[in-house]
Amino acid sequence: MKFLVVGDPMLTADTLAKAVRDVFGDEAVVKGVDWKPESEEEFWFLRSQVEKFGPSAGKPPAELIEAGKDADVIITHHTPLNKELIEQSSASYVGVCRAGTENADVNAATAKGTKVMKTMGRNAEAVSDFTIALLLSELRNLARGHAALMQGDWKKKYANSGFMGDVREKTIGLVGLGYIGRLVAHKLANFNVRVLAYDPYIKAEAVQGSGVELVSLEELCRQSDFISIHARLSKDTAGLIGKEALSWMKPTAYLINTARAGLIDEKALIEALQNRQIGGAALDVFWTEPIAKEHPLLTMENVTLTPHLAGATNDTFAQTPYLLLRELKRVLDNKETSSWIVN
Repeated sequence: MKFLVVGDPMLTADTLAKAVRDVFGDEAVVKGVDWKPESEEEFWFLRSQVEKFGPSAGKPPAELIEAGKDADVIITHHTPLNKELIEQSSASYVGVCRAGTENADVNAATAKGTKVMKTMGRNAEAVSDFTIALLLSELRNLARGHAALMQGDWKKKYANSGFMGDVREKTIGLVGLGYIGRLVAHKLANFNVRVLAYDPYIKAEAVQGSGVELVSLEELCRQSDFISIHARLSKDTAGLIGKEALSWMKPTAYLINTARAGLIDEKALIEALQNRQIGGAALDVFWTEPIAKEHPLLTMENVTLTPHLAGATNDTFAQTPYLLLRELKRVLDNKETSSWIVN
């Protein structure tokens, strides 16, 4: 079997090639190409453009098209696989080492009969850990306190000083109850909190005994002290947390987003924070990345911001290609289908 592995600055072709040989054996024929934008800044910019506008927004290496003509399987991470590449490729499978497949032209693959596989749960541990870290940081002013001390300011008063409390007995609302949402709920169990979830794709019987209560989005917003977003970005979920949802939230509530920036209406959130309509926000993802230096969020005292770090751990990157390739091997060996196949 012939593999084309397409690396990037985060997960190189050499790393992907080693995973292929470890899972499929030395008989696997592997060709590697690395996507190397001119700078780290360009990589992150192109990555965000592909997230929003699809693979045609990226600049994949020109040699990819020729390399793909002789491949049975193409494995990528963030590198965009556009319509032209897929149409000229001989691949039966395209594997994306991410839970999202925005960087692969799924419509072109479907028309050609090529199956596209995503990697489920690859960074669930990392993102769920980070979500709880952001929750605590925003509540207890960890990042703001550190920043003040580094500037020589022994700061004791913050935007939330009038309502800062403990996590204990608070209500946590999870928007999305997939791999990550469920892990967040599990890890919060010992904090002695009430956990609500909004996920129209989950049935009540699926959460029985878990301690999670399924509710409407409005009920979740009205009752929660913390709202953490873990949904997929789609036409249906874009701007899900907008002006109306923000108006339902408590003035002491915190909004946390480690998923996709597009799930929140940017303008509505900025206005809610500026007007102290909500208690604060902790954001790891932004509508344009890197965030613009003049962005109003950078001037606010009721936010905690991190540069898209939630899923970026060494453990995540090390295991991701193995998760995908083992699932692909299971499908090929047993001639089965998989819920990881998106088309």
